Amino acid sequence: MTDDDFWDCPPEQGIAQRGEFRLTLVERPFPGGDDALPAHDPVRAREFAGAFGTIDAVVGEVERIEATERPPFATRADLDLVGVGCWGTVTEINDPALVFTGGTFPLAVQAQALAERFPGAVVIGSATIDHNMTYGTHVIHHPDGARLFAAGWSGEGDWDREGTPQDVVDAFGIAPDALERQGVDLDAAPGAFAWEGLVRLALQRVAPLFRKGRELSVFRVRHTEEATGDLEETWIGGPDGFGEF
Repeated sequence: MTDDDFWDCPPEQGIAQRGEFRLTLVERPFPGGDDALPAHDPVRAREFAGAFGTIDAVVGEVERIEATERPPFATRADLDLVGVGCWGTVTEINDPALVFTGGTFPLAVQAQALAERFPGAVVIGSATIDHNMTYGTHVIHHPDGARLFAAGWSGEGDWDREGTPQDVVDAFGIAPDALERQGVDLDAAPGAFAWEGLVRLALQRVAPLFRKGRELSVFRVRHTEEATGDLEETWIGGPDGFGEF
């Protein structure tokens, strides 16, 4: 099997959309927002990538980059690049397969899978893609039981949701002044709500957000057949079938 067996389009095909995608696992003991994290563990990172639900196999490590950077996504071949950082009890994966607008929610599915594998951990993630409007999916799992899932188009009212922002505020102990600084209005409509601000605040309660100086591994992977189909539909499809990040 080659690393592109499930693709219908050639590796040089351009990407038609742009977006962001990140899922973070924080295991106990939670390091807290001001703590320093250990150095990146590339062996654990490869193991984590190999067990991730959207990935069929890890082909190899391409490079290591600073966590403030991202691989240059421009072609279909770049969609099989996945970044993973393992810093002690904090593990992060950046995988374009977490984004999908076709009625299923891979970010939510993978977050739930991690929550089940690591029952004492916090799992937090956001995945967005920009068309004329932004489509976003956001998940927050707290081990004490709070769960939040929200997905929909910015500015639109018809969002898929489970749980409430207030559940997250209560579970993570987020202060009102912190919500205000991030522009999070708990009474805002879903299409106008600052979901990424809430995700950032929740993550800050259990892990440091400062990323400069951290390293992560970039792996070339073979995604599963289902994930590859979703990637093709989400990132390659477009009015002219070509674009760049």
